[in-house]
Amino acid sequence: MERIRCRSADRKVNRLIWMFLKAGVLAEDQFIRTDAGTPQGANLSPLLANIALEVIEERYGRWVQWDKPYDEGVKAAANARKRDRTAGRPVFFPIRYADDFVVLVSGTYEDALKEKEALAAHLKHAAKLILSEEKTHITPLEKGFEFLGHRIRMTWDDRYGWSPRIEIPKKKVSDIRYRIKQWTTRSMTRWSLAYILRNVNPMLRGWGQFYRHCTGAKHIFYSVDWYVGDRLWRWMRKKYPEASVKELMRSRRLSTIRRGYRTWHEGRQEQFLMGSLTVERYALERMRRPDYAVVSGEPDT
Repeated sequence: MERIRCRSADRKVNRLIWMFLKAGVLAEDQFIRTDAGTPQGANLSPLLANIALEVIEERYGRWVQWDKPYDEGVKAAANARKRDRTAGRPVFFPIRYADDFVVLVSGTYEDALKEKEALAAHLKHAAKLILSEEKTHITPLEKGFEFLGHRIRMTWDDRYGWSPRIEIPKKKVSDIRYRIKQWTTRSMTRWSLAYILRNVNPMLRGWGQFYRHCTGAKHIFYSVDWYVGDRLWRWMRKKYPEASVKELMRSRRLSTIRRGYRTWHEGRQEQFLMGSLTVERYALERMRRPDYAVVSGEPDT
C-alpha cells in the first residue's frame, strides 16, 4: 500500500484497494479471512503485482533504465549493457509480466547463482516477498526455458551463429489436440456439425493468434488443421454410421478462408484454418510505449 500511495493520491481509490485486500475469500462454501496476499485470479492481482515487483526493475536499473523516457531509456540501457559486456562484467536483464519474470544473465554460472541469492534477499527486504525455490531455476539458454506459454532457447547456425528462437512447447500442442478430441468424441454426436464448429473455431482462432509469432509456427498450424479435419471426419462417421463416404463428403466444400482447401461446412459455419494466419516475428522497431503507460507525475494521474 505504501508503494501504491506513491503512485496514487486518490484516497477513495486507495481505500477501495485496501478493502479489496481485506475482503477475504470464499472456498468450499466457507469464508476465509486473508492476512496477506491477493485473491487468486482476481482482476486486481496483476495490477498489484506490477506495482509491488517494480523492485526488480529498480535493482537492475542500470541495464533497464525503466524510469527514463522510452526512447532515451532504451538507448541508455543498451549502451550500459554493451559497456559492461565489453569490460567483462556480468549483465543482468529482467523481463517481467505481472508476477512472472526471468532474468537473462550475460556471465558465468557462478554469477547467476550469486545473483539468484542476492535477488531473493532483495525481494525479501524491499517488498517482503519470498522467492520460490521450486519454481526458480538457473538454465542455460542452449537448453531453453518456458515463459508465458512459450519456449525460448538459443540455437547455433553455421551461417549466422547464435540466434534466439521462440517456439511453441510440445505440451501446448498436445493440449490443443486433447481439447479438440474432447469435442469430437462419440458422446458429442447428439450435437450438429455447426454446433461443434461454433465451439471449436474460437479455440483454434485464439490459439493460433497467440502463437503466430513463434518460430516454425506455420508447420504446427498445418498439422493441427489436419488433425481437426481428421477428428471431424471420424466424428461424422460415428454420427452417421450408415451414410456412404460420398454423402459425408458433401459437408466438405472449398474453403472461403484459404483458396484451394476443402473444409467442413454446415450452414454458415466453416472450419477455421490456422494455416491461413500470417506467421511473423514481432516488429520491435515499430513498438512504442502507449500513451496511457506514461505517468506525468501529477497526483491522480
